Amino acid sequence: MKINYVSGGEFQGFFVNRQILENKVKTSSDVNNEILNKKKRNEEVTRRAVVMASVAGAVVPVLVSNLIRGKGKNLSEALQKSAVPLKEKIKATADIFEIKDYSQILASTTGGVMGGVAAGVFTDKNPDNREPKYKEGIFEFLNNMTPTTFVAIGENLIGRHEEKLKQAAGGITEAGKNKIRGMRAALIVSSVAGGMFIANKSSNKINEKIFNNKAKEEKPKTKREFKIQDCFVHLDDLIGLFVLSKSPALNQIATKAQMDKVLPFLYAKSGYEAGVSREEYPSLDVKY
Repeated sequence: MKINYVSGGEFQGFFVNRQILENKVKTSSDVNNEILNKKKRNEEVTRRAVVMASVAGAVVPVLVSNLIRGKGKNLSEALQKSAVPLKEKIKATADIFEIKDYSQILASTTGGVMGGVAAGVFTDKNPDNREPKYKEGIFEFLNNMTPTTFVAIGENLIGRHEEKLKQAAGGITEAGKNKIRGMRAALIVSSVAGGMFIANKSSNKINEKIFNNKAKEEKPKTKREFKIQDCFVHLDDLIGLFVLSKSPALNQIATKAQMDKVLPFLYAKSGYEAGVSREEYPSLDVKY
């Protein structure tokens, strides 16, 4: 049997090359870990900025509106007078957050979504994430405002019908009241169900027109599919519809449950969802 001897130089070369390869792997791993850590830090900075901006954007318009309407004076008087019970002071404080009409809903939704998107775009260092934020912002805005707009228009029409019944019969009979109750119930159900469908379809159409242009033909056209968790988006819609509805029963539910006070913060959540949206498959060469 022939024995092949390997020179010491060849052994030394093998171990040197192995050490170089191990150092490269370790360096590459360290670099990847550093990139990953920077990415996580960037996401945390973005998340915090989006939270603050979306809350401010959704709440400030409502506060300003209520201060103009005199609720700031009521709060000031309640806080200054020691004789006022604590319960009344808390109520006066909560009242400056309440939403009572369509214009306040529109201002709060617009502010929350625009604030969240702006903060997300400004702080997120990955440019690939801007488009998802814009798309989600359009989706969230339309999902909030479509059912609300339907109810606002529907309540206007029902109000006219109610006035005609009063004029025709010198008042509304029990049958007429039941008819109006049925109309309002149908309006709420159809607004939520129809709003979910129309908002999803229209937001996809808008996003397709704006973002899927010829300059981006190499990118696949992606549609924002409706997800199960999107049903929770319509929780604020339902509360908003209760607030806008002229139905005494629904108004009583909204008032007793203090629904009108939490609406601005629910609209802020829509802004948050838009502001933290990210590309599903981001580029690997982003400099964080």
